[in-house]
Amino acid sequence: MFSSIDPRPPTYRTFTSELLTILTVTFAQTMNQASTTNILPMMNSLSDSFPDVTENDKSWFMASLPLTSGAFILISGKFGDLYGLKKVMISGILWSAVWCLISALSSYSHNVVFFCIARSFQGIGLAFMLPNGIGIIGTTYPPGLRKALVFSAIGACAPFGATMGVIFGGLCTDLSHWTTGFYVQCGSLFGMAALAWYGLPSDKERLAIMNQGRHTDEKKKGMDWIGSILGVTGLVLFNFAWNQAPAVGWGEPYIIVLLIIGVLSLALFFVAEKYVAYPLIPSEIMNLHLLLILGTIAFGWASFGIWTYFYWAFMLNLKMWSPLDTGISYIPLLIFGVIAAFLVSALITRVRPSFILILAMIGFFSGIIMLAQTPVHQTYYRMLLGQMILLSFGMDLSFPAASLILSDNLPPQHQGMASSLVSTFINYSMSISLGVAGTASSEVMKKWVKSHSGYTELQYLEKQYRVSMYVGVGFAGIAVGLAFLLHLLSYVWEKQVEAEADKLEETGPDNRLSRTATNRSSAHRAEVGYSLIRSASKKSQA
Repeated sequence: MFSSIDPRPPTYRTFTSELLTILTVTFAQTMNQASTTNILPMMNSLSDSFPDVTENDKSWFMASLPLTSGAFILISGKFGDLYGLKKVMISGILWSAVWCLISALSSYSHNVVFFCIARSFQGIGLAFMLPNGIGIIGTTYPPGLRKALVFSAIGACAPFGATMGVIFGGLCTDLSHWTTGFYVQCGSLFGMAALAWYGLPSDKERLAIMNQGRHTDEKKKGMDWIGSILGVTGLVLFNFAWNQAPAVGWGEPYIIVLLIIGVLSLALFFVAEKYVAYPLIPSEIMNLHLLLILGTIAFGWASFGIWTYFYWAFMLNLKMWSPLDTGISYIPLLIFGVIAAFLVSALITRVRPSFILILAMIGFFSGIIMLAQTPVHQTYYRMLLGQMILLSFGMDLSFPAASLILSDNLPPQHQGMASSLVSTFINYSMSISLGVAGTASSEVMKKWVKSHSGYTELQYLEKQYRVSMYVGVGFAGIAVGLAFLLHLLSYVWEKQVEAEADKLEETGPDNRLSRTATNRSSAHRAEVGYSLIRSASKKSQA
């Protein structure tokens, strides 16, 4: 496989310059995941640090960061495309580092609301960090095995970052204080900013090399400020309403008001996108194929968000494991996640990307349903270990596959936006899924309490957790269904492209390919493009 690897892109004159860029972007993926998961071992310790924290309030410890990172990712890629991917990425890293420090210092305020707000502001920085790093990879690497391997390395850092986050968070909680984890994370982010400044190619140099040999009227396009304000406002308010409602109840007037404003803002966003000069999401890339890909990703990662939170609640509060021991239990997720991520680069030219997404969604579905069925006193080496292995394939087959499809089939000026779309759906779905699960469990538990008496606190918690887990099962089931639908439709779309190619046979191969690419949507071309690569590979072997 590696004998056919394509040459180093011209942006990287030396192996060292290429390596530094890859290290920076993989470090960004690691810190992105670690920033989300390091809070999980600290949940009970945080509850002790802040007064009057309820079980429903605890979900904000995790949800506050992906709430803003998922919302602001919508515009981060556009910022990078307009103002420079490197500049915006470094700005995001520094912003995240500052608010990480403020999160640690919030321990002196003894105010849980201030802590969650600081976490949410840290999420804004993360939103501008990873997508622009991936955008740099997308603009400097042409489609091929080398690019697939780099994306696999980035994907492999998702389980690595998640595992390091929970292990280090557990270590700090057990042996020191939860604030230690935030101080170390802050220092790591400042170090990454220095690495990005030194190691990433400059935006000017990158664009100059990228545009060599072709005409470009690089008239700088403007920012869609109307769409940005409406989109981010709608996403934040809609998410906040869903996550806050389980804690205070849907009867609170401000919850309903915020939900309505959020829905109206999102509706106005989609209307405005049709009329603005430079939309955040260009209409030419929006189609059924793209929506199916993003919908599959959203529901799959929504189930994973529920699994992540309630796995920790299950282990800490029902099995009574320590934070460090629970963090160490993530090691199989790391090992098999790395294997799964690099498996994508081997599979991507042999099978359809939609088939890879089917495997990923089955991994998500199997993992969450196993957690929902795991007995409290069962040994780790049965269902808990099994779900770790299966979920690693869900995480690390889905992210690289979806990112590659979009990156390979969008023009250079939209590379930041391509990674933003995938990251938006991943982060936002992980956050809002906790609110949906919390609402479902609150309603079910009201009826359960009325029909049961003499129950213990642990029995109540177990029932509450399992109701939420089954919400995740439902999300994963929808994801599997969407992935199968996407796979079936890919055959229909490919036959349409082949029919068009046959009609244009007389015009010559160059014109035929050009016309086909023009008539097909971006995500559609991705599916067909990989099919053509597989066909060419088989012919060369023959």
